[in-house]
Amino acid sequence: MNPSDGVTIYNESGILLKRGAAFHVPSDFAINNLFYTIWSNEYVCNQEYSVRRNFLEYYSITQVLEGEMEFEYMGKNFKVSAGNLVLIDLRNPHFYRVTSPQCVKWEILFRGNASAAYYDLITSHYGYVYKNQGRIASIVNRIREELISSFPDDHRISFLIHELLSNIQLQDHPVVPPIIEIALEYINKNYSQSLKIDDIADYVNLSKHYFSRQFQAYTGYSPHDYLIYVRILEAKEMLTEKRMSVAEVAEACGFVNTSHFVRVFKEKTGQTPASFRNFFNMLRDNVKK
Repeated sequence: MNPSDGVTIYNESGILLKRGAAFHVPSDFAINNLFYTIWSNEYVCNQEYSVRRNFLEYYSITQVLEGEMEFEYMGKNFKVSAGNLVLIDLRNPHFYRVTSPQCVKWEILFRGNASAAYYDLITSHYGYVYKNQGRIASIVNRIREELISSFPDDHRISFLIHELLSNIQLQDHPVVPPIIEIALEYINKNYSQSLKIDDIADYVNLSKHYFSRQFQAYTGYSPHDYLIYVRILEAKEMLTEKRMSVAEVAEACGFVNTSHFVRVFKEKTGQTPASFRNFFNMLRDNVKK
């Protein structure tokens, strides 16, 4: 490494060189409404480098550029080599250290907006370590470039963090197997019937519990939730496009009765079926004018 590329460190154990943006001061608007970072930096480290904390009120994304690191987190011990990213919630106890003679790592601390929800969604599907390649690598580079610019823009930073988290979630998205495709098609065609999960599982020749687990794993919905999703979607079409009473829509979409339909529709949309219809009729009337 050329020392001119960064700041040489003499008093922090294991850190040979620092380079990057260090602290970032987000605006009040960013803190209240966006994803935002408070710190980022690139370290060149040796095997003396280690960090142990019980709590820090941020999430961390670490990119290992060279060498190898070891993490102890959430009861797990895992090594991370060059070309990978690590996402952890620093509010949980954590420990990490360099395990190669030399390591280069870049890290950001961020929070805000939907950080907790994205963290839970991503780690429940993929764990804590992800390949830094393709679109993900491109976004990481853009975040770094923005943070080291003369005037980092909070809105652009928020957009890029959101883009990074969403692309990590979409990485290697599992291909839906044919048996689940058949189940989806069956639900889409028979949503108006008195359909039970047992009926769908029997149709694809799987046990109810195994089918439910597989359906959730590949679609993100439980079979029941997907059935409700389809029924509500169809109900919206009928309420806005057809001259049918609310009771007729409820029956046509497979709901037990009108009151059940009204209750579920309001839970999912925030409006009663009648309010939803009136709103779209009002929009239609305004367009005509």
